[in-house]
Amino acid sequence: MTSFWGLFTQIAAIIFPVLGVIVCGYVYGRLRPNEAPQQMGAINPLVMEFFTPMMIFGAMSQKSFDIYANGALMLAGLWVILGSVACGYVAAKIFNIQVRTLVPTMIYNNCGNMGLPLALLAFGAAGFAQAAILFVMCNLLYFSLGVWLLSGRRLSWRLFNTPIIWSIVLGLTMALLRLPVPEPVQQLLNFFTQAAITLMMFALGVRLLDIDWRQMKIGLLGGVLCPAGSLLFAYIAQQFGWFDLTQQQMAQIYLFASLPPAVSCFMMADYYQQEPSKVAAIVLIGNVLSLVFVPFGLALALV
Repeated sequence: MTSFWGLFTQIAAIIFPVLGVIVCGYVYGRLRPNEAPQQMGAINPLVMEFFTPMMIFGAMSQKSFDIYANGALMLAGLWVILGSVACGYVAAKIFNIQVRTLVPTMIYNNCGNMGLPLALLAFGAAGFAQAAILFVMCNLLYFSLGVWLLSGRRLSWRLFNTPIIWSIVLGLTMALLRLPVPEPVQQLLNFFTQAAITLMMFALGVRLLDIDWRQMKIGLLGGVLCPAGSLLFAYIAQQFGWFDLTQQQMAQIYLFASLPPAVSCFMMADYYQQEPSKVAAIVLIGNVLSLVFVPFGLALALV
């Protein structure tokens, strides 16, 4: 009983700050139903075009961000995502849902505004850098395979000419060449990281007001399938020992697998007009269900 209570309090301590900011966003949206969406509409481009690229580069420039030592972690993350994609493809065929609607939400989980702060709280700075590796890999996969699906199997190189992609390219270059970042610059990037994480979680809380309950069925399907499929494939990888992960790397994979679809999935679906109301239901209901799946993933990670 003591160990169970210890695990429960540890998980609660990790999740509470994240949920606290999300709840504050939700309450603010309730109190300001007319102003809040407009304010978030003005802030979101700033977050996506400035704070998030700074956050990504800041995570990738840390000394603990060792891409050579975490190659197996990237492969395991890729396995988990592709497993979730396979589950989504099968479900889309069974339930007569457009593949372009469901499958992209299986590719891009909430490893940014939820996964990064959870990893920082659960595993410290080294864990944050490992989570950033998974975040980078997830972004690269979504903005290639995911966008290819959303666009009707057409790619525009303009999609790669974004601050996020350039921050990933710059960060990868510095990581591969092992170029150090001066400490004052790293401290500046840390400030941007904290601001990005807080703003993204707050915006997610405001977004929870937009759940369209008429799309409950597909919302529940996608919201459950993304973490459940990922956790299943993470468990398979652990049981067969395919990637030879360390204990902390396996814990990262379980946390990564438990995350819901990302808010960015809705933004991209809206851009391509690919049933955005259904994608919004998947994303928002999935994030509500994270109250169940994330503690479960953390329990697997911390045991």
